Amino acid sequence: MTTLYQITNLIASDGAFSADITFNPAHPVFAGHFPGKPIVPGVVLVEISAAIVSRVMGKEMVIKETSVIKFLQLIEPSLHPVVIAKGTIIEETQHRLSVGLIFISGDVIFAKLRGIRMVIE
Repeated sequence: MTTLYQITNLIASDGAFSADITFNPAHPVFAGHFPGKPIVPGVVLVEISAAIVSRVMGKEMVIKETSVIKFLQLIEPSLHPVVIAKGTIIEETQHRLSVGLIFISGDVIFAKLRGIRMVIE
């Protein structure tokens, strides 16, 4: 199966991070979500959030809850094959994190996730 997305150009410093997310418009998931107007499923953005934070922390992190998830604009992979994920680690203890994250392209904000509570897997 082809890869749905790739995380590249990950930069992390002082609790802040950003990464480029490149979507593969030819991935089979887009044939069903939705035929004729493919969009990135919201659950994929949540998955990407966990993957980025896991890379930043150097350990596998699992999302346990979020206080806010707002999907503001649709990500059409043919129009926006690359978006930027920017985030901040708001609170960190030995085994838990609280994270805020947005997905953007230029001035367009696609999604905001706040109060992402994560634990080490």
